[in-house]
Order: sequence, then C-alpha cells, then structure tokens
Amino acid sequence: MKKSLILALAAVMVVGISSMAMAVGNGNGLLNSPHDFSGRSWNTSGEICVVCHTPHNAKSTVEGLIWNHEMSQATYTMYDEQVSASLDGTVDDQPTGIAKLCLSCHDGTVAIDAFGMAGTSTEFVPGFAEIPAQSDGTNEDLRSTHPISIVYDDFADLQLNVATDTLMGTSGFISDVLDVGGKVQCSSCHDVHDRESVAGTALLRVDNTDSALCRTCHFK
Repeated sequence: MKKSLILALAAVMVVGISSMAMAVGNGNGLLNSPHDFSGRSWNTSGEICVVCHTPHNAKSTVEGLIWNHEMSQATYTMYDEQVSASLDGTVDDQPTGIAKLCLSCHDGTVAIDAFGMAGTSTEFVPGFAEIPAQSDGTNEDLRSTHPISIVYDDFADLQLNVATDTLMGTSGFISDVLDVGGKVQCSSCHDVHDRESVAGTALLRVDNTDSALCRTCHFK
C-alpha cells in the first residue's frame, strides 16, 4: 500500500515538473530563427551559438553569459521622467545587464559578424531592427523606446500586475523574464532564443493583438 502511494506521488511529481518545463518557452529553438547566422559566409564554423556565446575565452563576463560578441562603446540617452511624468521608478544611467548584450548588435554601431576572432565588420542589423533609430547629439537616443534597465516594482506601482502571479505567455511568470535585480530588459518582451515565439512577430513572448503584451504587465 505504501509502495503504491509512493509511486502515485512520484507520477504526480513527474507530471507537475513536465508541465512546469513546458511553461517556460515554446521550445522552437534557435534553428532558422532571426538569430541563426550559421549560414552566413562570414561564419566559417557554421555554428549558431558562437556569434554570441563561447565556452572558452569570452570577450565579456556580463551576467556570466560567456559573451563572444564585441560590446558597443556607445553612450545612450535613457528614458526618464522628462519623457513621461507618469514613470514610476528610476532608469539606470546607462543600459545594464542583458540589454547591453542586445545593444551590441541592435544599436547599429557594431557589426553582427564582430565576434570571437573572426569579426570582419561587414554586416550590420537592418534599419528596422536598429534600436534606437534616433540619436541625441553624440548619444544613441533610447527615449523613443520602452524603458529598459528599470526595476519592475509592482509593490510601488499599483498599475503593474503582480510579477509572481501573472503569466508571460508560455515563458512562465513575469518574474521569470526579468533580469538580475528584477529589471525589465529587452528580453522581458522578446524571446531571443526561440524561433517565432509568436508567429509573425519580432520574437514577442505574447501576441500583442488588442495590446495583450502591454496589458500583461500594465494594469489598464
């Protein structure tokens, strides 16, 4: 009797763990995604991951992600209270964490093929993928895009849904897609490692029909 009960409990646990695993990302993966550069002529190894990550001799230890791509040296004008008086919270002086990694290609100042020892600086992100698209003098201007490098403070801002209770599509809860320190970064809305997280979108975690992605976080 005890043995049967133990086996039954074990089965329930396995099903539960499997369900949790399914809830984190949709599993389409990098192959044939917008971040699959394995077929580019400049990628002589034919590897997918090596453009961004390497198991040895990384160029940067940002967030411990063994980053293999050249980092941008640009300075940025950040989103702040002068842009929106309703902004609750403080944006970092410059992009931090994962946002810095995204901007190493997407600010348009560093070539996609500037990685490892093979960077030749021949291919840059297309204009539609360049963030920011404006400049503020010598700075890259991030004021026209959603604030990044800002703490998701659902305790102080009652117009934010509770991060630990609100699902972010199939990626788990909002709290699961925040960066170190509970910060909103590019990857909070975009699943950079999944092909067509939501079909026909720029790797969004949630279909934004009827502003569903916006309303996932913002209580409006």
